[in-house]
Amino acid sequence: MPEVQVQQDLGRAKNAIQDFLIRKLLYPKVYLDADWSGLHVDVLAIDRTGVGDVHAVRLVSWEPGHRDNHGWSAFLERRVPEVMLEFANFPGQFRYVAVVCTEPNKQRWIPGKPSLNRSLAPDGVGRIGILYADVTEQDPRVDVLLKPERFRSSSQIADIADQYMAANQANWELRE
Repeated sequence: MPEVQVQQDLGRAKNAIQDFLIRKLLYPKVYLDADWSGLHVDVLAIDRTGVGDVHAVRLVSWEPGHRDNHGWSAFLERRVPEVMLEFANFPGQFRYVAVVCTEPNKQRWIPGKPSLNRSLAPDGVGRIGILYADVTEQDPRVDVLLKPERFRSSSQIADIADQYMAANQANWELRE
């Protein structure tokens, strides 16, 4: 698949996830391709125009022609827990991995035990959610495969949010 098509598919997925978060949250500021405390985040939303919870989404996609002898499900069952591990110490209250489907008629992935086990915080306070972003149709859609649970909060998260918002222009925000 040409690089332009891959970028367009991922861009459509980011837009669909942005719309999902806008509908889910009260007054979010949404950023695309954010560098949040040293970690790349594909979609970042800070609720209540910056004084609320931080929601971070990382995309996982399968590109047509990807060389994996075990197929789509096996690839995702390896890659999703890897991304979840990268989120282990992420400073944010809600974390998501979004599986991006770019091929029509692809069998919908159901998270297996490794993904479900890795999704939980070691102390049980917090669970990484899994979203399914289908960009194969005219109107991309996002479904929740695993509902996220809130991770512990800290003053560090609020400080990072304040600094980030002061230095970066939101891709979407409610303006008065």
